Amino acid sequence: MSAMVKSVLIVTAAAVCSEAAVLRINNFANRSSVGPHGKKTCPCIGIDNVEGETMATIKGGKKVPYPADLGAHCAAWDSGRNPECTGKEGQPSWCEAKWCYVDPCSCEKVSPYPKPSLYMPNSEFQGKPVHFSYATCDGMDSYSETGAGSDMHKIEKTCAVDVDSAKWGQEDCRCVGVFPQEGHLMVDVKGKQTKFPADTGSKCHTWEADNHPDCKSGSPPSWCNQAWCYVDPCKCRSATPPKTSSYVPHANYQGRPVYYSYASCGGKDTWTDGEHKNACVNQKSKDECGKLSKCAWDGKECLGKELVQVCSGAWAAKAIVALAVPLLAFLY
Repeated sequence: MSAMVKSVLIVTAAAVCSEAAVLRINNFANRSSVGPHGKKTCPCIGIDNVEGETMATIKGGKKVPYPADLGAHCAAWDSGRNPECTGKEGQPSWCEAKWCYVDPCSCEKVSPYPKPSLYMPNSEFQGKPVHFSYATCDGMDSYSETGAGSDMHKIEKTCAVDVDSAKWGQEDCRCVGVFPQEGHLMVDVKGKQTKFPADTGSKCHTWEADNHPDCKSGSPPSWCNQAWCYVDPCKCRSATPPKTSSYVPHANYQGRPVYYSYASCGGKDTWTDGEHKNACVNQKSKDECGKLSKCAWDGKECLGKELVQVCSGAWAAKAIVALAVPLLAFLY
């Protein structure tokens, strides 16, 4: 290789690295900025943007209906719902304060620390008690009693608990969602809105067995008794890639489309081939794959776009090649 080519490649690499450094600096500067799903250092959890209803246990033990995606994004969830927040005058300040549910084990640089959920005291996320935070939404917590809640010692103890992979998914592809959750959500079954439990997909379970119309017949399909759960595509590194959900196609988890996995639960996926024709993995060519906006071709197969373009980080390598190849062609 000539000295000139080496010099050009060094300059190109330096430019790419410099750009990457700027991106890292900007990301660090913005990592605590608040978005719809809280701060990046303490993101909201739960399946967001689903239709349905869940029940919250408020002060005094009374149960009150809330949206099925309660706590899945930053919002003043109590406004107009909690009995203390339905009057016109004299409402507590927390009625209009934004908050969401969070994983205390994935929260950094947030003060005060997240506190165990009062509305869902027996619910868990990935095998640990569900916590809530006003701070991640830039809200002021005037709801909690003075001195109540968590400290670092309590959170460390909570996070040290072993997680049952048979219930919450394999370590390299954990389930996402809140379980248990009273209530229901509406899922798309062959174009028809059908009631399923509000906590559908939140842990490894045979969700169709008691809820899917086809599973109530005398000869139910094999997939009725296979366990699965919803997962975060960017934190799922199992050998079998997860698929985009057809049940809740407009829902999201931390802003990304909802994916499901049988593999994480040790289940066999006999559902996707026959029941989810528009699943990315069912598109067998690059052209077929390109017709679905949710999909992307990885060179060998069709996968959910997040797996190919968002979560893998492959764009960095492609960017270097895109810059270097034209320069080499020009020089030679």
